[in-house]
Amino acid sequence: MTKKLLFIIASILLYWVLVNYIPYGALVVYPITLLVTIFHETGHALFALITGGSVHGIQINNNGSGYAMVAGGLSLLVIPGGYIGSAIWGNLLLFVALYKEKYIIWILYLIMLVLIFSGIVWFNSLGSTILLIVFAGLFYWLSKAKKSVQVYSLLAIGATTLFYIILDFNGGPSSDLAHFTSLLPILPQLGWAIIWLAVVSYITYLNIRRSWK
Repeated sequence: MTKKLLFIIASILLYWVLVNYIPYGALVVYPITLLVTIFHETGHALFALITGGSVHGIQINNNGSGYAMVAGGLSLLVIPGGYIGSAIWGNLLLFVALYKEKYIIWILYLIMLVLIFSGIVWFNSLGSTILLIVFAGLFYWLSKAKKSVQVYSLLAIGATTLFYIILDFNGGPSSDLAHFTSLLPILPQLGWAIIWLAVVSYITYLNIRRSWK
């Protein structure tokens, strides 16, 4: 377990160095940016379905932005469902890699299924569908790799995904925060941003605290 935790820390540090100190380092971690966007938009979609809504399309843009076209559902859950949902995806990857290695293959298949379903059933543009299918292919390739490769790949993806989400707490979900604040204006937008960040941080803390022990 100590080896896994050290690998998580090393992955986060490498991500930080690449983004902030290495020329064109952001291009190296560009797939993480796109994957977070995919997790974010599928989070909106899944929360819409869970709360009785429907999904009409998902768009993933080359610049790392995106949107989910949903109708109905409980807005107070659907709107933060992108930010919190992407954190749930990241924590799920960490959880199975840290504690439940025997379920890794099923998590990989689940992600593949969600990506393919999103690209075909929630089709919005050919570019988005191709991107989703490409990522599904990458997870399929990972499903055929050695168990050790699967474990450390999920640790790296989960850790850097969560690190990206936490750093981007007031920037990436700004439109969602503005919409949420308009629906529930008892706090300013920054206040809701801090609460969303606290929820994500607490979920992550609960996930890894057993490892530190």
